[in-house]
Amino acid sequence: ALNKLKLKNEGSRNLESIAWVTHRLSPGETLSKEAGEILGIELSKKLLGTYFTSIELDIEPLTKAESWLEPFLKGIRKNLSSSFKLRLAVPVLSPKTVSGHFWSLQDGAQAINWVDGLDVMVYDSGLKSQKEYSELFKNVFFFVMELVKQSPEKNIILGLPTYDDRTRLHDKEYENLETVLTTLKPFTPFQLKYYCSGQIRFAYYAGWTLSQKDRSQHQQLEEWTNEICKKSL
Repeated sequence: ALNKLKLKNEGSRNLESIAWVTHRLSPGETLSKEAGEILGIELSKKLLGTYFTSIELDIEPLTKAESWLEPFLKGIRKNLSSSFKLRLAVPVLSPKTVSGHFWSLQDGAQAINWVDGLDVMVYDSGLKSQKEYSELFKNVFFFVMELVKQSPEKNIILGLPTYDDRTRLHDKEYENLETVLTTLKPFTPFQLKYYCSGQIRFAYYAGWTLSQKDRSQHQQLEEWTNEICKKSL
């Protein structure tokens, strides 16, 4: 079963306390329904009586919605206390196919049927320009808008990059809150309806400390959200 349990609070517009469960798959490894059933019992024992409301599974690497995921997740749900919602962390959902970085739209549509919500990691995209990342974020936002429209009982969290590390897949000059806000501003109140209602939420994937630039961009995003959502709702 999953061998690491980490707990954290995940900030979002509508506050939700999420227990973060991580597992690194070894080559060729799959997780069974029976392993899921055992994990459901373990998580219920560990987390009942705490302030957590949801459990996020972060299983990596997942290059697609693997066929074994459905029975594994159903196994967890079978024995998981009804006090908790079950969420799945997934890579970027995009029509553009880049092996190892993105899930297809079909993968996302499948996976949301197996859990109570998806947490889409809209970072580590490997893109090298603001234009590319802006287009990617727009694609992701409009796609998850359709997902929650079709499944109104569920919500999707978009994980946004607010960390200073420059890696092979993360260029902080382009993959940042400034690009996100620039992309969002032209959206109409109707297009932002599901964001303002809380069915699409933002969480911030941060380093140990936020830079002054990140703090400023976060404040600008919050101020814009408050202003635009008054018009949308």
